[in-house]
Amino acid sequence: MPFDGSNFDTIRAVTQMLVEGREQVATGWCQGAMRQRGGACMIGSLSVSDYDLFTEAEGVLLDVIRNLGHQHSSIAAFNDDPQRTKEEVMQVYDQAIANSKR
Repeated sequence: MPFDGSNFDTIRAVTQMLVEGREQVATGWCQGAMRQRGGACMIGSLSVSDYDLFTEAEGVLLDVIRNLGHQHSSIAAFNDDPQRTKEEVMQVYDQAIANSKR
């Protein structure tokens, strides 16, 4: 039945936060500032309206950064690395979103 809820998928709140963060970074990414001229860094792209959820999303991102072999101690250090590319940031978001669905 089309409206009986049998095909209803729920998205975890942390996944939703990561998806929204990814969308914001895709629109404009910056380094050295949380937000700048419509862009955002990885941390600046996450909503802090729910601190527990924010720290969960931050942990998922940091786990991915480390699992990809980067030695940064924080998301900000990873984001602001002068050698960092937007493509690498997007790769981290994509993997974090996938991991958060598990």
